[in-house]
Amino acid sequence: MTKSTLAARPSKPRPDFPLFPHATGRWAKKVCGKLQYFGSWRDDPRGERAENNWSETKDDLLAGRKPRARDGAVTVKLVCDSFLTFKEAALESGELAQRTFDGYLSACTLMAATLGRSTPVDTLRPEDFQALRGVFTKRWGLVRTGNTIQVVRSVFKYAADADLIERPVKFGPGFKKPSAKSIRKLRAAGGPRMFSAEELRAVLAKADTIAKGMVLLGINGAMGNTDLALLPTKAIDLKAGWLIYPRSKTAVPRRIPLWPETVAAIKEHIATRITPKDPTDAALLFISQRGLNYIGKYKGYRVTAAMDRLMAAAGVTGRSFYDLRRTFQTIAEGARDLSAVQAVMGHAAAADDMSAIYRQAVEDERLKAVTDHVRAWLFPKKRKAK
Repeated sequence: MTKSTLAARPSKPRPDFPLFPHATGRWAKKVCGKLQYFGSWRDDPRGERAENNWSETKDDLLAGRKPRARDGAVTVKLVCDSFLTFKEAALESGELAQRTFDGYLSACTLMAATLGRSTPVDTLRPEDFQALRGVFTKRWGLVRTGNTIQVVRSVFKYAADADLIERPVKFGPGFKKPSAKSIRKLRAAGGPRMFSAEELRAVLAKADTIAKGMVLLGINGAMGNTDLALLPTKAIDLKAGWLIYPRSKTAVPRRIPLWPETVAAIKEHIATRITPKDPTDAALLFISQRGLNYIGKYKGYRVTAAMDRLMAAAGVTGRSFYDLRRTFQTIAEGARDLSAVQAVMGHAAAADDMSAIYRQAVEDERLKAVTDHVRAWLFPKKRKAK
């Protein structure tokens, strides 16, 4: 190496520049114990082209793969970006929930990082997807792994349907969702996901005015987190004791008879309700002590957070607020009227359930019998002493 060569070697354009000028006249980086080169620094003294080259190939190199980028190829990044743009339109129109979109974004980000953003889709092989599944299983449990595998399959199905790729991707036998049996075993190991009556009474005893109304609506009418966050005051007829409100997830209309305890809790909350900071929240029933809605980042996010704190204070562990819906259905089915239970819960009829599709309404007496059955379980009458 001559002195003139050393003198001509450029410095790094900035401290965090990922490459260094190698004595061979190229920008270089050591990856997985091996030097990789990204073009001449004589022709590219600022390293701009070299840094772009590194950005396009680093996922493959860090994963120990040979970069497979080709000019004009349909890459994993292109397919992911196109899919997310399509889903973003559904998000903006209200057809897709923010939380669902965020799940798509998370899956696409991890998939692109693992498979390589610049990898041409037509070079993907079953072993690539088998390795991707291994990344999922190391990070998550069976349920989330299965959901993310389904998202990945949806991304490439979209690419085929939108004519981004010429032929469907072959995932191979190693890229399947966890079996239903393995998920059942996992759930069985975790035990039933429902409250006992004693646990619920302990939670109610610790609840403040706002939380008490939420918990009672959760067990009285199987209201979920999002339902409560978006619940308008006008949906509740306190005088008649009814809540008329479609389920936010399915848009299925619901008529829910309210218990005296639920009506009393809601009246107490309304009497002390804080004026919301945001005028657009004025129609909502539940406003926090800080004047905020309970929607948060995701619809119902703040309901979840508030209920987690309440359950910890009550000494109830291993339960989530959504377990109130599971508890309601489990106990309510003891009334022996499944159609009325489903009507209260706002379940959407399956496409092949013609009886549910033809059924236009369920009588109020049947709805009340179901909710009264749950109330008797939670607040049993004390036997008079002889």
